Amino acid sequence: MNKEKQTPQTLDPFQAWSHRWGRLGTTIALIYMIALPFIVLGYYGCIPSFGEVINLATISILLIYIPVGISEAVSYTPILGSSSYLTFITGNIMNLKLPCAINAMKLAKKEPNTPEGDAIASVAVAVSSIMTVIILALAALFSTWISPVFELPAVKTASNYIIPALFGSLTLGLFSSTNSGNKVVKNGLMGVVPVLIIVSVLSILVRVTSGGSLFGMIGFLILFMLPVALISSRIMWKKGIIKVVDKNSSEKTTEEK
Repeated sequence: MNKEKQTPQTLDPFQAWSHRWGRLGTTIALIYMIALPFIVLGYYGCIPSFGEVINLATISILLIYIPVGISEAVSYTPILGSSSYLTFITGNIMNLKLPCAINAMKLAKKEPNTPEGDAIASVAVAVSSIMTVIILALAALFSTWISPVFELPAVKTASNYIIPALFGSLTLGLFSSTNSGNKVVKNGLMGVVPVLIIVSVLSILVRVTSGGSLFGMIGFLILFMLPVALISSRIMWKKGIIKVVDKNSSEKTTEEK
């Protein structure tokens, strides 16, 4: 039995360039962020002891942010591709960089995690970062004049709905599209139904039993629900509930109807 020789896959030149400089930039950013506090504390002679840093309050914060950080890296990287380096360095991923990258790829009609999609996402994230710096600089410059505006009751009320409105529109945009490269996923949203049911039941149980919420457990929920969504989607695909067909054949079927 002759075994076919498989040609090794190579990255697109842009993606290879992005990964090379992205790793370097991430390393420099990590060194800078870790070293700067030690330099400042060492200069003023007030470096805290290990026990003062690692305590119950610190551990409780880490229990929230470590799962969130891991879940963000796992869930966002397939969408952002090689632009993930710049995205994670500059921050504001959920409320700014991710929506910008997704919207830019949708407008350019490019698929995520492709050379073209990575290039579009990188430009979107870079422009978003530059605009953020410009807006913050202007806000700091004119803070004396604009600060009373943010104290208005109407502005305070509206600011509470910015993030839900942003993610609502982003979610509707993602759910309205069934394209995945040259394939079309039919009934793909059915794989999310078990996740919605589990999270809703847990939220009700926590609310009834303790009067609290699942807000502090978001990171853990994302980590646990990602496998649930994948497993449920695969089971439904095996059962024929979720179907993956060629885009061309799907378009022909739609035209015939």
